Amino acid sequence: MANKKEKEIFYVRPAEPSVTADPSPEPPDGDQAPKASSRALYGAYATGLFSMGQAELLTIVIPLWALLQGASPTEIGTLVGARSVLTFFFAIHGGSLMDRLGTTRVLMFFAACTATVAALYPFLPWFTAMVVMQMLIGLSANMTWIGAQTLIGEVSEGNPAKMGHFSFYARIGSVMTPVLMGLLWDLAGPTLSFLGIATWSSMLLLVASQVPQSPHATGDGRFRWRDLLPKLSDYTSSIRLIVIPAIAVTLAVSFLRHATNGVEASFFIVYLRELGFAASAIGVLFSAAEIVNGFSSLLAGHAAKRWPIPWIMVVLTTASAALLLITPFLGGVFILLLLAQALRRGSEGVVQPLMFSMQSRAVARNRQGAVVGLRVTNNRISSIITPIVMGIVVEHAGIEGGFVIMGSILLIGCAILTFIVMRTPELRE
Repeated sequence: MANKKEKEIFYVRPAEPSVTADPSPEPPDGDQAPKASSRALYGAYATGLFSMGQAELLTIVIPLWALLQGASPTEIGTLVGARSVLTFFFAIHGGSLMDRLGTTRVLMFFAACTATVAALYPFLPWFTAMVVMQMLIGLSANMTWIGAQTLIGEVSEGNPAKMGHFSFYARIGSVMTPVLMGLLWDLAGPTLSFLGIATWSSMLLLVASQVPQSPHATGDGRFRWRDLLPKLSDYTSSIRLIVIPAIAVTLAVSFLRHATNGVEASFFIVYLRELGFAASAIGVLFSAAEIVNGFSSLLAGHAAKRWPIPWIMVVLTTASAALLLITPFLGGVFILLLLAQALRRGSEGVVQPLMFSMQSRAVARNRQGAVVGLRVTNNRISSIITPIVMGIVVEHAGIEGGFVIMGSILLIGCAILTFIVMRTPELRE
């Protein structure tokens, strides 16, 4: 009973609609409810910061490590794509585990796994071993991000403004980590860089341990080894969510968005390196773009009040693909590359919280993990395909041709999405 009461004060449920309801009811347990609710909310913000920062650390260091080992363009694309393979198969399972066992418990487990695998990279520099580690660390790191998104969905009830603040705090991690990793790589080398990732993941574990367990878990909260085994029912019930128009359109937007990120996470870094930029300069470029991304996310709540959310997402996703396409036409000028990257990431900064908000509002509170898992599975398909296809295109058309071809394909996808939104009444208004 004590545990149940402790959980209840961390999440303040709105009063049920009633004609006799007091418009300003007293919160349970006096002043404890607002304070505890703030603890849950800011705990979700903090896990977003550390889990997103962790992803950016891996984004920067893996291509640099692969280049140091003499990897070919196809091998680099394979390594980046491998990070998404296991997540593709197990994201829905992981989200369902969070719904059953509690989000923070599952998040902490995978944060520990990420720290452990990151520390192994310097000691296993062979391509096959790197592919295996990429799959493992991709699964564990993505599960922590799924956990952070599930937490904010549970706490915020899909409020666009709170989702925007969550994205803002997550971008603080994205801003800090590219610069930190670039400096660490240039000054200390790859071994300490990977140990730095392990340290960051350990900090995520510590932060998650301070977040209260969700009261919406459908299970009894006890971990059993058989819980690690995927259940067919989890997958079928999650996939059925696609019939909801709000879920379907956000999945399409998210797929295109992650395709542009897949190019960025692989050959944009290689392209910058070939232009002669140091790792620290690349880190500065990424961090500056993330600053724009973070502040743009704060505009999501205001944008949602003025325009239909599906149209905001379609227009800004199209702009993001177009900015990717023009990369080779910027002449290798750092300030122009920085401006294009900042505009692209700024567009995504507005889109991300709106996407989170649409999906969170479309499902029940005890299904937040399932819908996040479905979206991440969708994202992993994009993240697996894009770097590999980009690698093949680069080998035949060159890296500059790769940007043009991939950007054109993504713009065609945006045109199809625009037509779908126009033809779907629920999404037009």
